[in-house]
Amino acid sequence: MKNKRICVSILFTFFAGALIFAQSHVSTQAHDSTVTGLAVLEASESEQNTVFSVGQDGFIIKWTEDSLGEHYQVTDLAIKMVARSPNGNDIAIYETDGAATNMVSVWNFKTLTRKCAFTFGTPITSLSYSAKGTYVLCGTASAKGTYFLNTQNNTITSKKLKESTGPVSMVITSNSENSAVAYSPTGSLSYYNIRNGEKKAKFSTEPGLSQACMFNNNVFLAGYKDGSIYVIQAVTGKTLEKFSIAGKEPVIFSSNSYENLYYIVNEKRQFKMYLIKNDRNKDVIAPQLIRTFTGLKNDESIVCADITASGTIFAGTNQGNLYKFDNSIAERVDVLQSMSDNMYNHIYDVASAGENFYFLTPSSIVLSSYDNGAVDLKGTNPGHTNIISYNEAGVILWTKDSRKTVQFFDFTTGTASAIFTPENNLKSLKLYGNYLLSIEGSSTVNRYSIESKTKENLYNGAGIQDALLYNETDLYVAKTSATTPAVPLLYVNTKTKETVPLNLKGNVAYALSFDPSVAKPEIYGIIIGTDSQNRPLTSVFSYNPETKYSKHLLEEHSEDPNAICYLSYPVLYTNMGKSRIRSYNLMAKRNFEYKRSASLPVKIAKNRTRLVVLNKDGSVSWYNPDMNAVIADWYLTINGEWFEF
Repeated sequence: MKNKRICVSILFTFFAGALIFAQSHVSTQAHDSTVTGLAVLEASESEQNTVFSVGQDGFIIKWTEDSLGEHYQVTDLAIKMVARSPNGNDIAIYETDGAATNMVSVWNFKTLTRKCAFTFGTPITSLSYSAKGTYVLCGTASAKGTYFLNTQNNTITSKKLKESTGPVSMVITSNSENSAVAYSPTGSLSYYNIRNGEKKAKFSTEPGLSQACMFNNNVFLAGYKDGSIYVIQAVTGKTLEKFSIAGKEPVIFSSNSYENLYYIVNEKRQFKMYLIKNDRNKDVIAPQLIRTFTGLKNDESIVCADITASGTIFAGTNQGNLYKFDNSIAERVDVLQSMSDNMYNHIYDVASAGENFYFLTPSSIVLSSYDNGAVDLKGTNPGHTNIISYNEAGVILWTKDSRKTVQFFDFTTGTASAIFTPENNLKSLKLYGNYLLSIEGSSTVNRYSIESKTKENLYNGAGIQDALLYNETDLYVAKTSATTPAVPLLYVNTKTKETVPLNLKGNVAYALSFDPSVAKPEIYGIIIGTDSQNRPLTSVFSYNPETKYSKHLLEEHSEDPNAICYLSYPVLYTNMGKSRIRSYNLMAKRNFEYKRSASLPVKIAKNRTRLVVLNKDGSVSWYNPDMNAVIADWYLTINGEWFEF
């Protein structure tokens, strides 16, 4: 039953306003992958034992003293860095796809709004707030070096300093914000007067340090290289000590308010914390083992840590967990319990089934609905990621981007039988009566008979993204226009194999759909191209096969190659823009926006009375289709019960 519980140059792209209609949820759920950064607030007594964590999953989580986390997903990309403003509410993050996309954004976590965002042409190498919160300092891998994001007016410049810092991996300011110091991996420490932009001093120092950080009121610089931790006198650049560290790279952490340096060494299912103690501000004392902890899971290790002014230490792991402990000295080995846990069963896919819906998890096939809240276990998932409603006797299971055999799961016998095995990775699979239409390897469109298990090849080409079988003979193929013929949409006669390029402008089309019950139905899909000013444009389009006329119904000035288009006639639904669900009523010619959940939407399903949205974190959000508010967010627990927020 349902349990209701509570390049080298920056691209100056500015995103105004906020992601509207947002809500978070509170739980002890861990990140679903690596914790990439932690940020505490040292100066505030009320907030000093809270911490923000960010992860590969695109979530920001604020953990409070009661070890509960307020969860909110801000991106579908990995967040690699985080910095916390002294005001306590603002968070700066760096998100990236590891290639062309490198964005720094500032969020007000109290209101769950994005204040600004800037896209860079090169990776971000450091991220920090100035001491009073006036600036976000963005170190880059470019020759221009450090950019100053003014938090008062949300503008950014690389000309705050008269001389470029060049590529840097650490930039911090003095408490007064009158000066700044930057460490370059080329081997220099440079000091700047922020008020007039002049360089005050530059010292040669140890090059190639990772995890560079200052401590003891900026007296010392520390970092790691080639199996050793280096401690450097920051006002001279001179190396004071070099401590050899056995094993893997340690996790180094401290703060300006601390006179000492800490580091953690992972050793199988335990970790050890060491102290490098300040010696009268002139030198440091050799590392001292102060704490040993056990309790880590198999293959789990600490990957980041931060310390508060009160001595509370937060640590994040490669498995998404958060740990909390203090910096006291103890000879015993302590068993550490994580603040976070994995409470939920990740839902892979959802499909409508009459008055109910099917939900596919890593282990099971479940039938349920919002109105009854029951969890009807229909069978065991044999290892697939996608589900298609077929008939009352069973469902079709398949796995996107794999060659795994497509199967029919029979509810009456509890067994799965093979329908076909794709010759290449399966990109898309659609049901047409007793036939399946497949896109294999972005180069082949095949039709399979579910009953006879026979295959018919319908089309071969390059850059295929999707296909739609309009009737027995009319096939429409969505593709990239970078391949021949140079158009994003093709018509193919399945009998004669005649191929006709269609007059649809854009770089790539995908997510095709239509409603065969409608007289002379139009075809709908998503197309990516550019607008009249050559800006990226993602659009929901319609195409009339009879008149050959097409038009854009909804537009988003960004490139969204993973957007969905779901048709429940007369309404089209899309998550274009990634942040929320929008709909377009084809008869009334009106669009509508739905409030988003804590996680980003990735799939939509609808029956007569309910709209359900599958979120990226494996939860589902329920809506009344005619109302924009979320009725409830549901998570399926590992115990097989619904947990409602």
